[in-house]
Amino acid sequence: MKKYIKVILIVLCFTVLTGCGIGKLSDKYSEDTLKKEVEGIIDNFNNGQYEDIIAKGDEVLQSKLRSDQLKDVWEGISPKLGSYEEISKIAFQEKDGIAVVVAIARYENSKVQFTMSFNEDMKLVGIYIK
Repeated sequence: MKKYIKVILIVLCFTVLTGCGIGKLSDKYSEDTLKKEVEGIIDNFNNGQYEDIIAKGDEVLQSKLRSDQLKDVWEGISPKLGSYEEISKIAFQEKDGIAVVVAIARYENSKVQFTMSFNEDMKLVGIYIK
């Protein structure tokens, strides 16, 4: 089951990253808005609010990813992390009209890399956790 979930997350992220090269954000996106969205989704993970994460997705993400799948993935890694501290690094890029945000979240015992992609309507279209 966990292998299946990882494949879904990779596929969702990969579909966003294929095609033309990645560049800086256009004026369609605000780094501040994207950062707030990413912080909110990380908080949702930390607080077990998986339905809220799914609700931020576009129709495709909502049809392919379920909250119980997110829960399984997160509960597989979160016990060893310790307390959440902060986002230690964040980068913004745009590819084919999709904003891609890579955030490194620092926890008491480890770090987690979140890669999240958003469309122009600020709907989550891809998520990958490493």
